[in-house]
This record gives sequence, C-alpha cells and structure tokens, in this order.
Amino acid sequence: MPNNVPNLYRWGVFRRLATRLESLDHYLDAMTEIMKFSDAEDRQIRHYAHKIISLTEVIKIAYATVNCSIGATLLVICSEENVPYKAAYFKMLVWIRRRRSAFPTYMNTRISALLDYSIEHNMVLRTKGIDPRVQLGIKELIIVKQPRAGLFKNSQRAT
Repeated sequence: MPNNVPNLYRWGVFRRLATRLESLDHYLDAMTEIMKFSDAEDRQIRHYAHKIISLTEVIKIAYATVNCSIGATLLVICSEENVPYKAAYFKMLVWIRRRRSAFPTYMNTRISALLDYSIEHNMVLRTKGIDPRVQLGIKELIIVKQPRAGLFKNSQRAT
C-alpha cells in the first residue's frame, strides 16, 4: 500500500490542497500531490473518495471562475502555455474514469457530473485545425465514443 498519498482527512492538508488548486502558480504541484492516488489500492480510494471528488470539483469551479481560457471541456482548445494545466486536469478525470469501480456507488452522480460534461461526449470540435484531444497528448482521450443508435438515427433524419 503506497504510504505517500496525502491524508485528506486532516483538515489542513485538504484545505492547503484546495487553495493550491485555485492558483495557477501552485496548481501543478497540487495536482502531482493528488495524483499520488493513481497507484493507491481500491480501499484507499474508497476511504478518500469524498475528498478526491471534492477536490476535483474545486478544480472545475476554479476553471470556470478564475481562468476560462484553459477550458474545462474537450470542446475548447487552450493556449500553449495553459496546456500543462488542462492536461493535468484531464489526466485526473481519466484516472477517475478508469478507477471508477473503486469509488463508492453513492458517488456515481457526482462522478457522472464531472465526467459527462468534460470527457464523456461524442463531439469533437476542431479550431484552426487543432483537436483539443490531441493537443493534450492523453492517449485515452483521443478515442471518441461511438454515438448511440438512437442519436445517430435522429441526426440522419434531420439532414
């Protein structure tokens, strides 16, 4: 069991991480700290699940209020200097999606709210020839889900 994961139930640890996530100056270091959970066992993830999802929600809110130019969705490209910040956020979301079974089922609604808006959609928009999925360089994001049969039929009728 990895011992290097932060103890998110210590109020000071959680609060410092949340504060660092709200500032681009400290954001990448805070994300590195949170991503220590990527090697954690399922029981550790379950233990800290509420706090992990809360921190991920803090990131989403910080994007929306502090720096919209990063784009908290794959439908928006960002400037080159902001790519590391956006890539760190999406690596976190990909990790949550991959390890979703380790999170308690009562958290499914909150997890879906994070994933559905950000990465679980069928659209790919390119601006100036740039695909936001490719821009981030995260292999798991480049694969676009196939549209559901009902959606495909409706779009065919409309054209």
